[in-house]
Amino acid sequence: MATGMDLRSAPLGEPLTLLRVDDPLLGQRLATLGLREGVSFRLLTHTVGGGRILLVDGSRIALGSDLVRRLRARAA
Repeated sequence: MATGMDLRSAPLGEPLTLLRVDDPLLGQRLATLGLREGVSFRLLTHTVGGGRILLVDGSRIALGSDLVRRLRARAA
């Protein structure tokens, strides 16, 4: 089982690969936005409340801090 890091500790600007989403329903919702297990993305910035802005296949996706804790990634 891949562990990786949660997005709170992932570096900004570096290519990352999504390893796991801890909730199947959340995984389905994120997949509709292009963020699926195995996809490459970059963290663009931190938000004031602890969330992150991601760049996925040319699209920016904003995630709140509660979602950021539930995603696991590794350096691509």
